[in-house]
Amino acid sequence: MKKVVNIFGMLLLLFSTSVKAQEYLQIVSLEADKGANAVFSSAGIADNKKGIETDAIKSLIYTLFFQGVEGVNDGKPLVSKPNEAYTNTFFNNLARYTPYVVSAEEAVKATKVGGRFQGTMRITLRLRQLINDVRKNTHYDEVMAEIPKPRLPKPTIIVVPYKKKGESFEAKLENDNDYRIAVSAVQKGLEACDIKTIDLQGRIDAMNRRGQYEENAGAAESNDKQLLMSSGADVYVTVDLMKDYTAQGARVALIMKAYETASGTIWASEDGWTNRFQTTQTEVLCSYAVKDHLSPFLEQIIKNFSLPARVVLQISISGNSTGSLQDACCANGERIIDFIQNWLDRNAHEGDYHIQGIMDESAIFDYVMIPREDKNGFKMTSSKFAKDLNDQLKAQDVSGTVRIDGNTILLMLDL
Repeated sequence: MKKVVNIFGMLLLLFSTSVKAQEYLQIVSLEADKGANAVFSSAGIADNKKGIETDAIKSLIYTLFFQGVEGVNDGKPLVSKPNEAYTNTFFNNLARYTPYVVSAEEAVKATKVGGRFQGTMRITLRLRQLINDVRKNTHYDEVMAEIPKPRLPKPTIIVVPYKKKGESFEAKLENDNDYRIAVSAVQKGLEACDIKTIDLQGRIDAMNRRGQYEENAGAAESNDKQLLMSSGADVYVTVDLMKDYTAQGARVALIMKAYETASGTIWASEDGWTNRFQTTQTEVLCSYAVKDHLSPFLEQIIKNFSLPARVVLQISISGNSTGSLQDACCANGERIIDFIQNWLDRNAHEGDYHIQGIMDESAIFDYVMIPREDKNGFKMTSSKFAKDLNDQLKAQDVSGTVRIDGNTILLMLDL
């Protein structure tokens, strides 16, 4: 019996050294697919027992990348196009695989074979997140891009006049008839394209009735920002007007810029002069400008509205905290940082996010792709996404406060 074991061990050693100078056994199988996560068994071999876990993990990654595992990606390798600058980081000292390993435990007790130790580990991977990362870095998703995406509801838009610092929307509409006409022309053009709009003057009147709007220059910026944030619009469009009157005729240019209301990110811009016409009526000239330039402008808005948004998630602990972010646990006993990653696996768009680093006092996810829609079918925003995460943490007796700065979510925990 001992001879059989020794012969088998020698065969394994021979096999392990034949794969592109990588000494990985590649004895890997899928045990369970849990959606975002998957459980594998993977054999490892090392000079000491402690090294078996690392070798088994690298063997699992190597097999997934270059050989394929039955039950994952139709048994085909995940890496379809070479990118050694990326893949090598999983096997050198950078150990890029670390954020994707949920757990590793001994499945088959280690034994000594030919002077080295060999064993089998049961490894749980954040498989969906790993696949997304591989596709992004090895161009695998070129075919995936051909799959049509479902059309989302169109955005709700509020149109506002371009204004200088210290001016208010209300003063601009009251004091400049041409800008009032330009805003109205763009708004009517959007409505003709079946876009729901929110009337700026109506919002101003409503805020005035509640005593929430001031005209003085000191309050103009904050009040107009409050107006936009409370308007219910997904997008706000600023309209600037330029006029050119000569003996040969008159023309105008509408300079339109669209911003995501929640973050202030610019989504679209469009400008251009009309032809010259034998009229100086601003309303007529603006209608020509809308006819010429609104369509490509609106296409840019809808394209950006239909894409999942990218946010940065920064997690820190308050100055009153006594624990470490890496060690603190939820009510269910799970480490907080693991709970957050597992939640992102389930709730980020296609489980797509990336960890920049985890330290005792902070963690930075340099990007998280949030879903296109919330549970009610409306546009997901960074504030909604942050609230959902914070609510789940509170359910685990982890208290925290959320602040949104553009597309950055700042989550401070009290540990």
